[in-house]
Amino acid sequence: MSIQAIKEEVSKLSREEQAELIHFMVELLAKDDFQLSEAWKEELGRREQALDKEESIGKPVREVISKYKAH
Repeated sequence: MSIQAIKEEVSKLSREEQAELIHFMVELLAKDDFQLSEAWKEELGRREQALDKEESIGKPVREVISKYKAH
């Protein structure tokens, strides 16, 4: 399966499922001695709390990517 196909499938997941996948990926990378900076750890913790409290408002991935590419 290609990365693009995986991305398309991930975009179909609920926000809760996406957050679970992010957590899984972070844990998977941590097994390979991948080190997140403290700033990223704090940011991920903040985002996880916001998702848990249903305070986070997600944006469609296409919107985010198009905004990123515009800069």
